Amino acid sequence: MNMWLAALLSILSGTLLTLGFPGLNVSLLAWFALVPLFVAVQGRSTRQTLVLGFICGLVHYLTALYWIRYVVHYYGGLPLLLAVLVLLLLCCYLAVYPALFALAAHRLEHRPWLWILGLPAVWVTLEWIRAHLLTGFPWANLGYTQTAFPRLIQIADVTGVYGISWLVVLGNTAMVAFVRRRSRIGLGIFGICLVVTVLYGSWRLGAVEDLQRHVAPWTVAVAQGNIDQAHKWDPLYQQETLSRYRQLSLDAVRHNPSPDLIVWPETAVPFFYGREPRLTGQLHEIIAELGVPVLFGSPSAKVIDGEPRLLNSAYLVDPAGRVRADYAKQHLVPFGEYVPYQRVLFFVHKLVEAAGNFAAGTDRSPMKIDDHEIGMLICYEAIFPYLARRAVDEGATCLVNITNDAWFGQSSAPHQHKDMASWRAIEFRVPLIRCANTGISAIFDATGKPLGTIPLGERGYLVASVHPLKVETFYRRWGDLFAWLCVLTALCVLCAAPVGRTRIRHGAAKG
Repeated sequence: MNMWLAALLSILSGTLLTLGFPGLNVSLLAWFALVPLFVAVQGRSTRQTLVLGFICGLVHYLTALYWIRYVVHYYGGLPLLLAVLVLLLLCCYLAVYPALFALAAHRLEHRPWLWILGLPAVWVTLEWIRAHLLTGFPWANLGYTQTAFPRLIQIADVTGVYGISWLVVLGNTAMVAFVRRRSRIGLGIFGICLVVTVLYGSWRLGAVEDLQRHVAPWTVAVAQGNIDQAHKWDPLYQQETLSRYRQLSLDAVRHNPSPDLIVWPETAVPFFYGREPRLTGQLHEIIAELGVPVLFGSPSAKVIDGEPRLLNSAYLVDPAGRVRADYAKQHLVPFGEYVPYQRVLFFVHKLVEAAGNFAAGTDRSPMKIDDHEIGMLICYEAIFPYLARRAVDEGATCLVNITNDAWFGQSSAPHQHKDMASWRAIEFRVPLIRCANTGISAIFDATGKPLGTIPLGERGYLVASVHPLKVETFYRRWGDLFAWLCVLTALCVLCAAPVGRTRIRHGAAKG
């Protein structure tokens, strides 16, 4: 096979990987998406393998994260060419991980068992590194392609999303091993793992649903204002914004049953709450009229080391106008809310007009309302399991994710974001309330089942009854233990690989 054909196979793998995510959302393609890449790298040199893996990763991330160009160009103010360059640079970095995975496949190709069982561990290891290195970016982990299969993904309360990533890669390696060597054992192991996972999921679904039936319901509402990002901070639209959320919330409280809490999105309040008396007073009047506590997002500010800094905050305010609790976002968006590594990237603030000077919050305490405790996740904090785990450890029995996905337009990003957030409900067996400015707003029960959604780009409200649970899942107690075991396995497998290849060469020489 010439290198051009191998490159086409790598491109095919990258495309198939993306097709499993929201968009076309053909989840089953993920189970053999890596097969063309495995065929492409067979028998190649180390350099060629790295290039082919890099091509696969670059195609995958360019097609999965294409919406970043729209964000930094349309809202960030960067020229189109520079916006494309930003997207390309990010995807080049992310493509390094599939390149290293391809190199591992190349290194293990003469050790069938290490290849079948070791490569899934290598993939998870690389996903875990990507989730933590350089502030972390665990977007589009392979396991998320299977969100549509509830019985399959319930094992996330043990392994997190990494367990499903491992299983999907195992399906790919077992399939290739069968075609190459007619080895049915690999397929048998995969089949057993798949059946066990589904059986566990079926049992867990029933068990959690039974637990929920024994917990008193708590009725919550979300209001999706669908405020155009181009008008969001225009002072001329402040009254329109407040009026819109007032009407949506009044419609919600007239619902039967009426909600005990109303949630508005991230920065739903387009002013500095508490610092602008007239608008703050109007907001308090709205909440008093509703007669229900409202949890909303608002910018705030404080002085740190003599310098004024912005905070991306959430406030829980009762009908008497009292702030019952507040939370400031703790995992900020790099280059969107702050510039990381400023000593090295001292020039970046000149390029990225939208990069703010935000400070991270430090208070981990859940918000308390009646007998319930809420763990807050603002914007893309919902894609970081450690933040949800920390909130649940602090006593949260319900997670609330407020976000403003208007930045993404009508792209696949809001769908991807929503799918990833839903896994936090499964991992920690708590309901998750997701309220987005332009969508997709949803309320999930402790099995990750959506109790209702508001589509992307629509104005509306949603009322549903959830059942806050206090369940100590394996994943809550031990975190990414499964991922750490994969890291250990990958190290052992890769260290053993050169020894195996040497033995094969020696054996061939004697023959």
